[in-house]
Amino acid sequence: MSANTDNQNKINRRTALRIYESVNLFYRKIPGGRPQNPPDFDDLLDTDPNPATSLPVSESVENDTLQANLSTGGIAFTADDALLAGDRLMLRILLLSSLTTINVCGEVAYCKPSNPYEDDRYPFTIGARFINLSDADSELLRQHIERHNRRRIAVNLIGAAGLSTVLTAPDLVWGLLVGLFHHLLEVVLHVAHLLFEYLEMGLDHVIEHAFHTDTHETQVIVFYILVSFALMALYLLGRKIPAWYRSASKAMLLYVSRKKSSLLYFWGQQSPVDKCKIVGVGGAALIAYWYLAI
Repeated sequence: MSANTDNQNKINRRTALRIYESVNLFYRKIPGGRPQNPPDFDDLLDTDPNPATSLPVSESVENDTLQANLSTGGIAFTADDALLAGDRLMLRILLLSSLTTINVCGEVAYCKPSNPYEDDRYPFTIGARFINLSDADSELLRQHIERHNRRRIAVNLIGAAGLSTVLTAPDLVWGLLVGLFHHLLEVVLHVAHLLFEYLEMGLDHVIEHAFHTDTHETQVIVFYILVSFALMALYLLGRKIPAWYRSASKAMLLYVSRKKSSLLYFWGQQSPVDKCKIVGVGGAALIAYWYLAI
């Protein structure tokens, strides 16, 4: 019986859709480890028998907004404190994108070091299985995950179509991109030149009428004013570029790390036969593309 249950749990984990979702999370260890049905959060919020060992309470502030890995069977989230496998938790999950609240009990399946690129920077990642998710909450969660997954599939299809186009006709795509970039660059430079001319003309009139200078003095004053503006703009831009670079690098590392985790999970859930099929089809596709490209 236990073997059948384990196999069924493995199948459920394999087929369950998983998404990353911004959530506001309250979680607390259940005294005695027995799940309550339904969870009584009000009692736990009003009375705290052991404040020194209570788990942290998340509030709707930026540092406590978590990017949780969510499915209909469980949730993975980052935390300040390490938990033990088998610990029972009371969970209140607020899905920020739809403002949907789900109350459920969960059992900790694992506790491991968290992804260093996550924005919340909590040191531990907790994975918990839902124990007593109600039918109504299960349906809400399923619909939410399916909506999110449909959007992700649409984005992936657009990306796959773009990648297929690039692989099919790289010269044509490269030529179109270079032509589009050249056209946009001409438009931007033309607009920038017109703005500079209007600014210079306006400053000429202002300086000439305000200080009653001749043409040469007016041009010298306007030149130094424009140089000062340019230096100030370069200074402000130089201060912003490192922050933009760090933000972009962090976002890219986070994306790559999540994709790597998803691929490793997907690969680990495949049977040996399916792994051979994936490797065979992928290798055949690469060989065919290399042969046709030559």
